[in-house]
Amino acid sequence: MKALTQLVDKSNIYHLGNLEPILHLTNNSKKVKQNSIFFAIKGTQFDGHKFLEHAISKGAKSVVIQDKKIAESLQNKYPFLNIVLTENTRKLQAEISSKFYDNPSLKLKVIGVTGTNGKTTTANLISQYLELNKKDCGIIGTISYKFKDKTFAAGRTTPDSIEWNELLKKMKELGANYVVSEISSHAVEQYRIYGTKFEGGIFTNLTQDHLDYHLTMENYFKSKMKFFDYIYETNKNAVFSINVDDEYGRRIYEKYKNKINMISYGRTSPEFKILETNSDINGVSFKYQFKGRIREVKSSLRGDFNILNIAASFSFLLQHGLDEDFLIDATSKLTPIRGRFEILEGEDFLVVNDYAHTPDALENILLSLNKIKKKRIIIVFGAGGDRDRTKRPVMGRIAEDLADVIILTSDNPRSENPERIIEDICTGIEGKKEIYKIIDRKEAIKKAIEIAETDDIVLIAGKGHETYQIIGEEIYHFDDMDVAKTYLKSFNKIQLWKRLRY
Repeated sequence: MKALTQLVDKSNIYHLGNLEPILHLTNNSKKVKQNSIFFAIKGTQFDGHKFLEHAISKGAKSVVIQDKKIAESLQNKYPFLNIVLTENTRKLQAEISSKFYDNPSLKLKVIGVTGTNGKTTTANLISQYLELNKKDCGIIGTISYKFKDKTFAAGRTTPDSIEWNELLKKMKELGANYVVSEISSHAVEQYRIYGTKFEGGIFTNLTQDHLDYHLTMENYFKSKMKFFDYIYETNKNAVFSINVDDEYGRRIYEKYKNKINMISYGRTSPEFKILETNSDINGVSFKYQFKGRIREVKSSLRGDFNILNIAASFSFLLQHGLDEDFLIDATSKLTPIRGRFEILEGEDFLVVNDYAHTPDALENILLSLNKIKKKRIIIVFGAGGDRDRTKRPVMGRIAEDLADVIILTSDNPRSENPERIIEDICTGIEGKKEIYKIIDRKEAIKKAIEIAETDDIVLIAGKGHETYQIIGEEIYHFDDMDVAKTYLKSFNKIQLWKRLRY
């Protein structure tokens, strides 16, 4: 329990109505408890200032707002109320949250992974390496918020600053030494991780996504750069691991190569240089050069793209101080990530489930499958509604170039008409391949399995680990792999089914 004056600089306190201890933080008026601080966030869809009366009626004794006129009105109406006035509520919320939860990042080694693709796998691999090295590591990301066998309710890739600091504190109390987290561009722009001390950061790549929010690739990149700027400003001893095969990664590398403890990785890297590579149905292997020596690593993770994910986590931990021989041995023990190149084996063909929902990710999984295919690739995919429309035709073109049969369907259409989403994808397709349009995702998966022949590969792309589908405002249970298993059984095409450990 802390008093408001312990959490907020006096210069931000517009009116001090009471000295009761703060018991709770929230920016959702529905979640207000007695003696909460309520943060009135001006978001893209809702303005928290409109819910102040509701928050106060439920027991909020302190409010953080951005509007001086509202502050004057509240002071006159509620003299008992503590009113904090700020120019940036999100930023101040992050600062207060860190203090309220006893600055948990100062008691942990927090590692952030950012980029368009590969964040989930890279973060999970770092966690696996650390656990194999007898370090207790929590993970915060797209699939779950987790520490050992304890799973916390998950929502966004990177949670709100209140939940973020609460999670860090809980994981520390449970015994975590490290926490590795995916860091989204939205999280950086919205100050969700502001006030956190990071041990280091990894940059995977930057490809088209989220342009509905950032509008341009340059804006998108600047959000990523802000993350590394923030780490540098708050911890000069941090470690950076940067993919210099990526043009945006090279820009980060050039800015910081003489300023911080940094290692680059990639085929063009002067430090951790990827040499010969191999990828097949059993996994990947590659040789790398580091400090003049050439070594080799092998992994059961499938897909060429996982070579870079392994290199990202391996190089970071190498620069962080873990033993190279340990890392080489541990790489052979890494386990695949749920929903990433996840395989379900049919009688004489493969079903592959992958989260690929961006043009680059879709291209990477299809390129990897083309290396191992014996006959056709049948792809089932769609695109998320209320999200970047400009990537849809690009994904259509990639599917036509690299797959043999295309089945277009719904992903999470949300409030959009799924037929319109499919038509957007079709604007990038010339009609050179066999195409089906089946809005119902279950029926689309059924069709793919029904037409699959010996030595075909069925790729179900876009949702990966997700076990739900969002249609309108409703959320329905939906698991691509469970649906595929059902139809393999019904068509008597199943030979072996297993979910890979993650």
